[in-house]
Amino acid sequence: MTNERNLIQEAIQGDKKAFTSLVTTYQNRIFGFIMRMTANREIALDLTQDTFLAAYQNLRGFREDSSFSTWLHQIAANKTKNYLKRAKREVPLPENYDTPSEAYRPDNDYDRKEQQKMLLEAIGTLPEKQRSTFNLRYFEQMKFDEIARAQEVSVSAAKTNFSEAMKKLKKILGK
Repeated sequence: MTNERNLIQEAIQGDKKAFTSLVTTYQNRIFGFIMRMTANREIALDLTQDTFLAAYQNLRGFREDSSFSTWLHQIAANKTKNYLKRAKREVPLPENYDTPSEAYRPDNDYDRKEQQKMLLEAIGTLPEKQRSTFNLRYFEQMKFDEIARAQEVSVSAAKTNFSEAMKKLKKILGK
């Protein structure tokens, strides 16, 4: 964490290599989060770039009262939310949905691929706030207080959104 704080301070002072190191550290997580929200690779790439551009432009505003990761996820969530509002539509998952990060790629086992596909399709049917909360908790393994800060809601609202998402997913998946 000390190294991350040093990189942040160096980036604030104008060191582009320091900011590049931060981008390298978080780009796959941010891209994966946005990809699961939009289910569109090109849009996720654009929103990921927008997220890091906004982070760079507002780096002096990072207050360290939350982790850098939480702050980035908050920016990404806001960028994605604004995009989805503008698009005024839910984006269905395409048949060839491919998660971007090696950490989320299923192995070659057919059953596991089918289960993952069913889960991703079910997640895609959730309302935006529940989908975002579920993705942050399940895939990003964020704590509820971090999710609450990233989404600018109370901790109890984050827990409620996650609980409702879980109920809906269990119903959809028949478990």
